Amino acid sequence: MPYLYACLKIILAGGRMEAKSANMRLCFRFSRINMTDQLIYLLIAAAAACMFVFLLTWAVLRHRYQTERQALHTQLAERSEQYRFAAQEKEEAEAELAGLRQAHQSAQSNLAAANQHIEDLQARQSDYACLKKDYEDLRVSNERLNAQMEQERRIHEEKITLLQDARANLSHQFQTLANDILEEKTKRFTEQNRENLNQLLNPLNERISGFSQLVQNTYEKETKERLTLENELKRLQTLNNQLHIDAKALTEALVGTQNKAQGNWGEMILESVLENSGLVKGREYIVQASSTRQEEDGSVRRLQPDVLVNLPDGKQMIIDAKVSLTAYVRYTQAQTKEDAERELAAHAASVRSHIKGLSLKQYSEIEGVSTLDFVFMFIPVEPAYLLALQHDNNLFQECFDKRIMLTGPSTLLATLCTVAHLWRNEQQNQNALTIAEEGGKLYDKFVGFVQTLESVGKNIEQAQNQYQAAYKQLYEGRGNLVNRAEKLRKLGIKAGKQLEKSLTEQAAAEQEAPRIGAVGSGGEA
Repeated sequence: MPYLYACLKIILAGGRMEAKSANMRLCFRFSRINMTDQLIYLLIAAAAACMFVFLLTWAVLRHRYQTERQALHTQLAERSEQYRFAAQEKEEAEAELAGLRQAHQSAQSNLAAANQHIEDLQARQSDYACLKKDYEDLRVSNERLNAQMEQERRIHEEKITLLQDARANLSHQFQTLANDILEEKTKRFTEQNRENLNQLLNPLNERISGFSQLVQNTYEKETKERLTLENELKRLQTLNNQLHIDAKALTEALVGTQNKAQGNWGEMILESVLENSGLVKGREYIVQASSTRQEEDGSVRRLQPDVLVNLPDGKQMIIDAKVSLTAYVRYTQAQTKEDAERELAAHAASVRSHIKGLSLKQYSEIEGVSTLDFVFMFIPVEPAYLLALQHDNNLFQECFDKRIMLTGPSTLLATLCTVAHLWRNEQQNQNALTIAEEGGKLYDKFVGFVQTLESVGKNIEQAQNQYQAAYKQLYEGRGNLVNRAEKLRKLGIKAGKQLEKSLTEQAAAEQEAPRIGAVGSGGEA
C-alpha cells in the first residue's frame, strides 16, 4: 500500500508538470497555428487526461480487488477450520453415544427400577418441602391480611365513633327542622356505609375461610400420604413374596392345560398386579381395550392389548401378558444336567417366540392412542422371567431392539407404583394451582376492599365538609337562616313551634361578630 501511494503521487506530479509544460508550449504555439491545429492539440490533451484517469481508476480497483480476495481467502480458511472442528465434535459425540448405549445395555432392570423409585421418593420429599414452604408463606400472608383488616376495621370504627359523638353533641343544639333533616341524612348515610362495609367484608371473610380450609385439607392429605408411603412399600414387598408363592403353585396347576387357559391366568395375574399398585381401573388403566390399525393393503386390523395404562402427560403404556410354563416346569423337574440345559434352551426359545409375536402386532401404531416407544411384555412367573434372562444374555437386547420391555411381577409392580406416584403428584400439582388461583382471587378481592374503603373515607370527609357548610349557612354570617327565620316570625307569620332562645342568641351573636370587628378596625383607623 505505501508503495502504491508513492507511485500514484509520482504519476500525479509528473502529470501536473507535463500538463504545465504542455500548456506553455500550446500557448506559445497557439499564436502561430491556426484553428484546426488548436482543436487537434485539445483532443490530444483530452485523450491524455482520460488515459491518466483510466490508469488511476484501474490502480484503485486492482488494489480493492486484491484486498477483497485476501479477505475471502481468510474467511474460507476459517470456515474450513470450523467445519473440521464440527466434524471432530460429531465423531466424539457419536463415540460417547455408543458408550452410553453399551452402558445402558449392561445395566440390570431391577437396579434401575430401585434407583428410579429412590429418585421418586427424593422428588416427593422435595415437593413436600416446597409445598410446606408455600403453606407457611400463605399462612403468614393470611395473618398479615387479617392484621391489616383488623387495623382498618378499628380505624373505621374510631371514625364512626367520632361521627357519632359529634352527632350526639350537635343533637342538643339542633331542635329545628333543619337539624332534624341533617340528623336524618347523617343517620341514613351511616347505615348505608355500614351496609356497604358488611357487603364487602362478608364475601372477604368467606374467601379467607375457604382458602384456609383448602390449605389445611391439602396439608393433611400430604401428611397422610407421606405416612402411608412406608406401609405401601412394606405391602409391596409382602405382595411380591405372595406373588412368587402363588405363581409357583399355579404354575404346577396350569402345566398341561391349553394356551387359552394359561393366557387367562396370565391376564388375571396382570390385573392383580394393577390392583395392588394403587391405580384405579377405568380411570388410570383400561383392560382389553379394542382398537384398530390401518394396514398397508388398505384393510383394517383389530387389536386388543391386555392393558392400556394412562400416564399424566396424555400418553398410554401398553402391557401384554405372555405365559411360558411348559418348558420351565420340565426344567425344574429335570433329573440330569443335559435335560435341564435342553429344557432351559426350550424355555428361552418359547420366550423369544412370544417376543417375536408381540413385535409383529405393532401396538405402537394403534389409531387414536398416543403410546410410548415400547410395549411391556409381562411374564407372570418371576423365576421363569429371571431364568430366561440369565440363560440368554442377548434376550434383553433383542427386546430393546424390537421396542419391547421384558418385565416380571416385581419389576412391573414397581413401575406401576411409580405411575401411581406420578398421578398423585399430578393431583397435588392441581391442588397447588387451585391454591394459587384462590390466593390471587383473595388478593384481588382485598385490593377492591381497600379501594372501596378509601372511597368510604373520602365520602365521610365530604359529608363532614358539607355539614360544616350547612352549619355556617344556618348560624354564621349576617344572612344566616336562623336570623332570617326568626325575623319572619317577628313579622307576624303563623307558626306552631318556636326556636329555642339559645339557638337564636347564638345566631344573633354570630351575626354581630362581623359588625364588632368592622367597628374596631374603623376606630383604630
